[in-house]
This record gives sequence, structure tokens and C-alpha cells, in this order.
Amino acid sequence: MASATATTPATPPPPPPPSESPHAQQEAAAPSGSSAVAATSTTTTTTTTARHLLEGCCCYDILPHSYKLIVLETTLLVKKGLAALLLHGVQSAPLWDATVQRFVGMFTVTDFINLLLYYHQNMSYDEALEQVENLTIRGLKSLSIRGSVIPPQTLSLHPMGSLLDACNIVLANALHRLPLVDHSGATEAIVSVVTQFQILRYIATNHRSLDGLDVRIRDIPLGVYGKLETASPDTPLVHILNLFVTRRISAVPIVDDQGVVLDVYEKYDVLMLSKEGTFFDLNMPVKEALALRSAEFEGVHTCTENDTLRTILEAVESMTIHRLFVIDEEGRLKGMISLSDILKHLVNRNAV
Repeated sequence: MASATATTPATPPPPPPPSESPHAQQEAAAPSGSSAVAATSTTTTTTTTARHLLEGCCCYDILPHSYKLIVLETTLLVKKGLAALLLHGVQSAPLWDATVQRFVGMFTVTDFINLLLYYHQNMSYDEALEQVENLTIRGLKSLSIRGSVIPPQTLSLHPMGSLLDACNIVLANALHRLPLVDHSGATEAIVSVVTQFQILRYIATNHRSLDGLDVRIRDIPLGVYGKLETASPDTPLVHILNLFVTRRISAVPIVDDQGVVLDVYEKYDVLMLSKEGTFFDLNMPVKEALALRSAEFEGVHTCTENDTLRTILEAVESMTIHRLFVIDEEGRLKGMISLSDILKHLVNRNAV
């Protein structure tokens, strides 16, 4: 993980961490590699539950010793905000309003997707190009008041709040990440952002103290099966963007005529449209959009119904995983397991 604190134009510097908290030994960066590795941390003979694990750890304690915090000021141009997300490899960033000195929401890939669809449906190419050139993040958020894009997310948690509190908030509100905001001073201070992956990584790192992990996925059951949204390589990109918004999903698997998983188009991939200057060419086939993808793409993560919770947690411990596609022996798509599916099962079930 990068050790330098990142800065962007018109971005306030990240505040110091809460002084009353000891720093944790947990590192959030994922090791490189495409296969799961065996766990090496010390095991414990005491059986506990995932809820107890999360309840006993505050959010601040899982932050790495050195991390970058990207905070964008609301007067920043949208195109510069998108460039900042791309530069630092993140899907969202907290927003800061300097006039009121407080956290006012998140700037996300979903904002950009909604903007693209809004322009695609309501303006000519030239009109859209002229408007986006001078559109600020504050102006983009004002579109949500008129119902063009989703309302701003202003939920947050104090950095000393427990991971269980954070988990409950993200699951109850279908969020992928939650800003940590300190309200104790004269002004608010944005400390960091905690993600579903970080919470699940913490459980995975400590999974040896948990019982009931050797049950197969098919016996739980875990994930969503049946009527999954899919696309072919020739599906128009605009169709997938509409699925992101209407179905509130973060990825669409790309399959062939036999249902074999070939690839996946994720929300983060949409940011590449701004990098390549193809903002409004939404009728291109998704295979062309995939060609714009960064070389750092982590690949498609799959599993079978015979895999266990333990093998999934071992994979999460060793790799950066956002979802798992469940496939059969021929590689055909059967279902999908999201991070929230795993978290809900671990936190809510009685055995763990």
C-alpha cells in the first residue's frame, strides 16, 4: 500500500488520527498473486463468533500504519474528481464543503454512471461535452435534487466506533464503504473510509478462532442463484450501465452462448471511459469497453458449490476479492456471492 498521503487540487489535508486510540497491527493491503495462500498467523484455541470479533475492534484499529486518504472539495470540477479517483485507484472519495467545514457526502463511480446516462438520454454529444467541461461536483450533486442521479450519501461513523457498528450500517444501507468522521472537535475531521472488504478481511485474518466454517456453500446456501443479470461480449455498454443503476449491482458477468464465464464488467471499469475520452460512446459493445481496462485488473474470481466458507475466507485473506462467481465443472455460471452475502451470513448466524 502506498505510504504517502495523497493530495488533490482543492482538497483539505487528512486530519491526524484520534489520539485516544492505540494503533492496530492489522495491515489492510492484500498480497499479490492469483491463488489463495495458506494462513500463517497464530491460531487460538478459544472459540469466538464473528460478531464478537467485530464488536471487540474499533474501526481505527484496522487502518494500516500508512494509508492514503483522498478527500475532494465540492467546488472541484467533476473531470478533475474523476481523474483523482483514477490516479489513486479508488471508486469513491469523501466530499468536503469548505464553506461549512464539514463532510457532505461521497463522490462515487455511481455518480459518474448516472451523469453519463443523463447526458446520453437528454443531450446531444456537443451539448453534453460543453456542460461537463465546467461541471463541478457540487453542480453534479444538485442534479440529484432534481432526481437525475441518486441522492448524496451522508452516513458516517466515528473512527472509534466498533467494526460491528460499521458492518451493521453498511449492510442495512447496501453500502460498500463508510466514511469515518470525527465530530468531537470544533470542526469535523474526515479520518478515513472503512470498506466491506476491510471488515471481511479482518474476519478472514482471525477466522481460525471461528467454528462452523467447513460447511459447503451448497449446504448454507450462500449467494444469489438463478436469474442473474449477464451480458455477452457484444452487449451495448449502455445496457450494462442501466443495469448498474436499476438493479443496484456493481458488476455484470460476461458469458458466452453456453453460459461460460468469460469476463466481468465492473463499476470501476466505467472510470476508464473518462480516461480514454469516450464519455458518451455508450453504444459501443462491452468487449470494446473491456479493452480500455487497466492492466492491474485482478481477474475473475470463481468458486464451486463444493467450496467451503473456510476456503472462501482463506482466499479473502490472501487476495483482493469483491465477489465470487459460482460455476459448475464446465465453467458455466450458476450464481454469485458478494462480500455482503458473506458478511450477513457470518455476522447473523448463530454458529459463528
